[in-house]
Formats: sequence, structure tokens, C-alpha cells
Amino acid sequence: MENRGETYGKEEKLYTVGDVCEQMGITRKTLFYYDQIGLLKPSERVSSQQVKLYDSEKIARLRCILQYREAGLRISEIRELLDDQNVHRLSILQAAMTRLQKERDGVEQEIVNLTKLIEAEKRATSS
Repeated sequence: MENRGETYGKEEKLYTVGDVCEQMGITRKTLFYYDQIGLLKPSERVSSQQVKLYDSEKIARLRCILQYREAGLRISEIRELLDDQNVHRLSILQAAMTRLQKERDGVEQEIVNLTKLIEAEKRATSS
């Protein structure tokens, strides 16, 4: 991430919501949602407007969150992976894989069923 954020009494650069969203390719709504549910709290809040700032540690956490989301993990699974030091990480990832495979199988069956309905409709309308 480009280091263009603000510095507030620390040596490390802090990034505004706009900077984070632009660099990470997410919306403000997503970032605020992660804050609201406690998954990613800002490093600091400053000024009377409570400007939210993020340091490099929070940016690294956000990268992990986004990577897990892209892999189809649920927020609860991500929270457990990031916050529970004693969690068996592989078991959570394997359970997520099993869940996604079941979802895929269900969608594949729905496609088969829909294909049958389409074919039946085509036959009915061409008669």
C-alpha cells in the first residue's frame, strides 16, 4: 500500500478510510461494517469528527480478512481464525471446504432441475 496517510503523533503512517478503501479495492460500507462487528477496528480515531485511521498492522489484518472472504469463509470463521490463538486452523479451513462443496453440489442439482424444466417448457411450447 502506498504510504500516503496521515501521521498523528506516531512515526508510523496511518491511513484514512478513503486511503484504505482505494488501495484495498473495497467500499467504505465494507470497512465500516467490519468496524461495526468488531472484526477490524481502526487503530485510532481523531478529531471531533472521529476520523478513523488504520496502521500497517490493521492493513495486514484486512488483507487476511479479504483473502478469507475471497475463499468463501464466513465472518464467524474468519473471526475465529484471526482472534483465537488456540484454534485448530486446518479444521476450520477443512470445514469451510466441506460446506462450500455441499453448497456447490446443491447448486449443481438446481441447475440439472432447471435444465429439465427448460427442456419441458421448450417441448410444450413447440407442440
